[in-house]
Order: sequence, then structure tokens, then C-alpha cells
Amino acid sequence: MSDLLQEMADVPRDFFKDGTQFINRCTKPDRREFIKISQAVGMGFLIMGAIGYFIKLSASICTIPRRQQSNNDALQYTSR
Repeated sequence: MSDLLQEMADVPRDFFKDGTQFINRCTKPDRREFIKISQAVGMGFLIMGAIGYFIKLSASICTIPRRQQSNNDALQYTSR
């Protein structure tokens, strides 16, 4: 029973230990690395935006226009 409690207590302790090791190993990017990351993110935004634009454009071109309502149809809908 005490082994089980010891294992339960070790889980948060190990998590905290691994987290502090990770934070200590992380470093702030230098200027060159930051610029490269920013350029990669910017290109991703542009590419995804262009893809979305062309999908929206092709969807608006390919849709079948709706039949225009005659005056009788409009009167039927408003009279109900």
C-alpha cells in the first residue's frame, strides 16, 4: 500500500522536475533565428490565405445561380 502512495507522490514530483529542466534548457532566440521564424510564419499566413481565397473564389464561381422568384411567388410567401 505504501508503494502505491509513493508512486502517486512521485508523479507530480517527476513532472515538476522535468518541467524545470525543460525551462532551464530553453533559450531566447537570437535576432537571426527570430527573423527566420517570423518569415516562415508570414509565408505560412500568405500561403494559407491564398489557398482560402482561391477556394472561396472557385466556390462562388461554381455555384449554380438560384432561380429568380416571380411576383406570384413573392406574394405567396408574404401573404402567409
